[in-house]
Amino acid sequence: MDKMQKKALFLLTILCLYNLVDNALAQKPEPRKDHRIARVRVINNSKMNIQADSIKVGHKYSDVYKNFLEFNKALAPGETDNGNGNMRVSYETGFWAIGSDWWQITWVFSDAKAIYQTNPKNGQCILNILEKAALPALSAAAAAIAGVAACGFPPIAGCAASPLAAAGAAVAAGVIAKAFFNDESTCGFKMFMLRSEDEMSNGAWVTITIGEGGKLSFSAPSGSATTVYEQIALLPDGTTRVGIPELMASTDTELMAATDTDTYHAHGVGPIGNNVM
Repeated sequence: MDKMQKKALFLLTILCLYNLVDNALAQKPEPRKDHRIARVRVINNSKMNIQADSIKVGHKYSDVYKNFLEFNKALAPGETDNGNGNMRVSYETGFWAIGSDWWQITWVFSDAKAIYQTNPKNGQCILNILEKAALPALSAAAAAIAGVAACGFPPIAGCAASPLAAAGAAVAAGVIAKAFFNDESTCGFKMFMLRSEDEMSNGAWVTITIGEGGKLSFSAPSGSATTVYEQIALLPDGTTRVGIPELMASTDTELMAATDTDTYHAHGVGPIGNNVM
């Protein structure tokens, strides 16, 4: 084989290799990122009654999807509100789905005459949002929460609260929940990741269980998590106070150390994303 033949064979080999690589790249599958929908229900596993129209669930899938769910039922201990299957949140899974699911729950215990909200980190940001957004909004809704404005919620000692106080508290809970939901941060939100098996098309539920002792849990087929909740007191002078009431019988540090946890099944990944196909 002379030099010209060798050169032609070399060029032909290069051309064949180029075609093989080009074909392989052309057939490469598109990165997967699937939009999914999960349905949510709430269980009252505490010893107190939850007021009708007071349960609010804020869900953020990073900055891609935002869902604000409002449950209507009054829940006695042991009861469930599944919203007739219409309480739903959007999220993504797949290799390129790198967002996270963030949750915040707000409600009113009618027995304790107080508003409660999940607060996994108990940071200064909670008070900042209450001051920046919630309190001005509460002032704007003063007519609806007249009973709360007069005596506070829970009512201060010796104050004869208006009959509107209970209904006003549900309105106030919604205003506070919306203030956190509309904030661009995830302040006050608990991360609980959803996977492909949690989608409603699989017959799955995301279950939020309000328990005793300031404990709230999330569960779904893919795993579970627990966090803490605290009382938000609305004072007659227009200010708020956030803290764990005596009925919880635990210090804040002990409670958080004991209950703010996450458990995912072995096939899942950690909190970096939803990259489970």
